[in-house]
Amino acid sequence: MFFWFFYLYMIETKDKKICSACGTAPVNHGFMFFSKLMDETVGKIMDVFFSFFLINKSRKLTDWVEKQLFNISHFLGIVKYDDDIEKSPNGRSKLIWEEARRRGIEMKQIKVFGKCIDYYKAKINGEIYFFQSIPVPPWLPQEGYNWADDKMIFAEKLQKAGIPSPATKTVYSVTQAFSAFDKLSKPLIVKPKSGSRGRHTTTNINTKDEMRKAFNLAYEISPSMVVQEHLFGSVYRATVVGGKLVGFFRADPPQVTGDGIKNIKELILEKNKNRHERVSDIVVTDELLNFLKRQGYTLDSVIPLGLTINLLAKTGRLYGSYTKEMLPEVHSKMHSIFEKVGEIASLPVAGFDLIILDPTQDPDTQRWGVIECNSLPFIDLHYFSLEGEPVNVAKNVWDLWNIN
Repeated sequence: MFFWFFYLYMIETKDKKICSACGTAPVNHGFMFFSKLMDETVGKIMDVFFSFFLINKSRKLTDWVEKQLFNISHFLGIVKYDDDIEKSPNGRSKLIWEEARRRGIEMKQIKVFGKCIDYYKAKINGEIYFFQSIPVPPWLPQEGYNWADDKMIFAEKLQKAGIPSPATKTVYSVTQAFSAFDKLSKPLIVKPKSGSRGRHTTTNINTKDEMRKAFNLAYEISPSMVVQEHLFGSVYRATVVGGKLVGFFRADPPQVTGDGIKNIKELILEKNKNRHERVSDIVVTDELLNFLKRQGYTLDSVIPLGLTINLLAKTGRLYGSYTKEMLPEVHSKMHSIFEKVGEIASLPVAGFDLIILDPTQDPDTQRWGVIECNSLPFIDLHYFSLEGEPVNVAKNVWDLWNIN
C-alpha cells in the first residue's frame, strides 16, 4: 500500500533513542504507538473497504491507485529512484535485488525527499510494480495481509485448525493483564499485539509485579498486547513460499554454561572473548539484568557446573548467540504442518515463528507451538546462518512470478 512509503520514511527519519527493549532494531516509540493505534481504529475500517477489492478484484484497483500516487510524487520531486544496490537497508532486500539482477529484472529503490527507504520499483514482464522489500504477485491469494500479523487473530485461527499454539489473550489494560495472569499457566510472555523482532517483549513472567512492568514496557510502543503461555525450547523460523516450506532456521538466545566457579559476568566476558567473528558481543543491558532477575540471578551469581541458562529472550547472531539452517534435518511432518499453516495465513510469502525442543523428532511427541506470523519475513536468516546449508529464499520468491 502507498501508506508504507510514508510510514517507512517517518520511522527511519525520526530521532530514535537507544532502547535495549527494541534491541538491534530501534524505532521511534511515539510514532510506533500512534501507527498501531491507527491500525486498531481507522485501519480496521479501511481493511473492510479494501478487502472487497483485494478479494474480489485481485488488487487491480489498489495497485493502480498506488502506481498513480507514486507517479505523481515522482513528478513533484518527492520521490526519486536509485539503482545502487549497496544502499539497500537489509539483507532481505539485497538478496531480492541480487536475484532480480540475475534474472534480468530491472529494480530500483525509492527515495523520499532524498532518503532511500525499503520500498522498490521493478519492471516485471513489461509491467511496473511497487513493493516493500519482497515482491508478491498481485494475482495470488493474500487476504492474510489484513490480519496475519495480529498475534491474537492468528492464534485463534491456528487453534481452530488444530495447529499447536500457546494459549493467548489480548489485553488493553493492566487490569486485563492481571486477569490473564490469573487464568493462564505460568510462566507467561507479554508482547505487542503486532510487530516483530521481539521489540518490547517480556518473557518468563511469574508474578503480578513482573506482569505490570511487562505491560508498561509493551505499552511504550503499542496500545494493545497479547499474553501467552510460555513454551520451552529454541526459537525457529519456518518460511513458507507458495505453500511450500523452503527454510527452517534455528536461533538461540545468548547463553552461558556454568563451571561452578565463575559468576555470570565472568562467563559473559569469557564467551565474548572466544566468540565467532560473525557473532556480536553479549552486551549487558537493563533488559538482560531484568531477564536474569526473573530467573533469580544477578551478574554475581555463580552457575552450577554444566547448567546452561539464557541471558535474554531475543535470539540470533546480533545478540551473541547461535544460528543454524535446518531444513534438510527437520521431521517430515513439519513440511505438511507448515503447508497447512501457510494455507491458513493466506499469504504467498510468510515466516512463522515456533518454539520446540527438537524439530528433527516427531512433533506429536513434544509440547510445542507456533507463536506468530510475519507477513514480511527476513528471508536472509536462512542464507546467513552460522551453520547449515545456506538457502536463498529470494529464488523461491521470484519463482512465484514464473520468471527464469
